Amino acid sequence: MMMYPWGYDESLTAEDFIKRLAPLIDGPVRTMYECDGDMWLSDYSKLTEANARLSRVLEEITKRELNTTEEV
Repeated sequence: MMMYPWGYDESLTAEDFIKRLAPLIDGPVRTMYECDGDMWLSDYSKLTEANARLSRVLEEITKRELNTTEEV
């Protein structure tokens, strides 16, 4: 089963990663929609955390793909 980094010394399955990531995105985006584009600072913080976690996983996926193609 593929595991993806979440935090220091913590990895999650793709399903668990999505379950933890969704609340970081859902609330802030809903607030922006309801407030015509305005955002609370706490929502900004959640979105930047979500972005950092997604970026880290994308780096890991890219590394895995490169390692797979090098092995072929």
